[in-house]
Amino acid sequence: MRRGRGFTLIEVLIAMAITAMVATLAFASLDSTMDSAESLREQGERISEINRAWNLLSRDLSHFVDRPVRNEFGSVVPAIVGGERVEKTLAFTRVGWFNTLGRRRSHMQRVRYTLEDTTLYREQFQVLDRTSESEPQRVALLENVNLMEFRFLGESIQLAPNDFETENWPEAWGLNGGVGVNTVPDAIEVRLELEDWGEVRWLYELPQRDL
Repeated sequence: MRRGRGFTLIEVLIAMAITAMVATLAFASLDSTMDSAESLREQGERISEINRAWNLLSRDLSHFVDRPVRNEFGSVVPAIVGGERVEKTLAFTRVGWFNTLGRRRSHMQRVRYTLEDTTLYREQFQVLDRTSESEPQRVALLENVNLMEFRFLGESIQLAPNDFETENWPEAWGLNGGVGVNTVPDAIEVRLELEDWGEVRWLYELPQRDL
């Protein structure tokens, strides 16, 4: 009778080594795939946050109206105010404020975009002409924002055809003693410096809408 031949110790060790190597490669591939999926998910969420901020700002500016307001101190504030001299803030009046509950209020609204501690906020006031008790409703739009700047295109600047350079545009608007106290800019450039995406620039043409 022929005796059956089993595996030698060396063959078993070689098989175990091959199995371990295949398992290691498979785990590394799976780990890399999971890291890639997580990175894609985070990037997708970030893109959604940036698009949300862009859509809100675009919607608000597209409904801009030339309606000055009074602040909590009773002073008249132009229809749009913004720039480095107002603590990195852009505030303006817009129309088209939906009134789904049918409340007795204006269809116009004062909104403000401001940067605090690397977070971009959108604020909206319930009344146009405020009192000392008027507090805005605040929503955080975008985090990890290192810088927010504005440039304004006014009548004093002559543009050549297809000229989109904004370096000589004023960086503030609607301030006492500054540019645009009694006028409205034709366009606004909004520049954000994001910690992960670098510089993002948006250029908006303002509607010349009067009351």
